[in-house]
Amino acid sequence: MTDSLLAMLGLYGGTFAVAVIAGLVPLVNAEVFLVGVVRIVVDRPAQLTPIVIAAACGQMVAKIALYHAGRGMLDLPRGRHQAKIERVRAAIDRWQTKPYLIYAVSSVLGVPPFYLTVLAAGAMRIRFDAFLAIGLGGRLVRFAILVAIAWAA
Repeated sequence: MTDSLLAMLGLYGGTFAVAVIAGLVPLVNAEVFLVGVVRIVVDRPAQLTPIVIAAACGQMVAKIALYHAGRGMLDLPRGRHQAKIERVRAAIDRWQTKPYLIYAVSSVLGVPPFYLTVLAAGAMRIRFDAFLAIGLGGRLVRFAILVAIAWAA
């Protein structure tokens, strides 16, 4: 799949597309893709920054949809996912004074899972501009560190 996306959309467009997909589908891992691309495809350091930016922007495009889903603007799947979302909402509610900190840590470290904290951010009505700035900043840091390690290895 990723080979065809890279062939069709190029290095940066393919990276953006995979990051969007990974942002929506937890089984698709943007980090594994980035390490593979850096180790196999990238041949000069000048390509690293645009890859990081494409991946972070792609992730945030997906996370914007999830944020709005958390706000109730989109319908979420019922069943197993709904129960997880409700548990996260309850846990986050106990941390009412620190939602921005939790979201920021999650955007960089992935703990708690970024996917779930994005939904919680929407449910808690975190301001959209803060959501976007913190999430994008965190993803840029996460992906820059990952790409730098992969390049140096």
